[in-house]
Amino acid sequence: MFIQHKQLKNLNIPAEKVEHLHSVSSSVQLAFAGYPPQLCRAYLLKISGGDKVLIVVAFYLAESQCSIFFVPKFGELPAEDADPVYEEGYSFVESMGFVLTETDYHLLSRSQKQAYWTALPICQPAKKKEPEESATTIKANEELKKLRLQSRKSLGRFFASM
Repeated sequence: MFIQHKQLKNLNIPAEKVEHLHSVSSSVQLAFAGYPPQLCRAYLLKISGGDKVLIVVAFYLAESQCSIFFVPKFGELPAEDADPVYEEGYSFVESMGFVLTETDYHLLSRSQKQAYWTALPICQPAKKKEPEESATTIKANEELKKLRLQSRKSLGRFFASM
């Protein structure tokens, strides 16, 4: 079972620690809590650190320009137990409508891995974007301003009559 890792905003790890990487060839429309529905890309990673491995499922939200990460509930695990959890991550991503493809990342040279890794959006810090106001919000704000002005005038007439 995978849970969201809310503190993780980007993967700031060396390229050589990424043992295996799957990604999607096309984006899928998804909605995550706190974000509007938008096109997302998905990644499945096996990150090694000595005799421990961490499986990470990453989603890059195109409109919000940020990443959301999911990790196994139990966190890191011994390298020999990683394959079934990687398969579980694969199923998790595909259950959301994505089709994962092999990147052959593990076959690249060290310099090619570095270039590939640093170009991925999940490795970049989130780009802050101002939320866009919809036409409905703008209209509601204008009506609210009119009501405030009308209320002040009415309150002024009330005090003047006293």
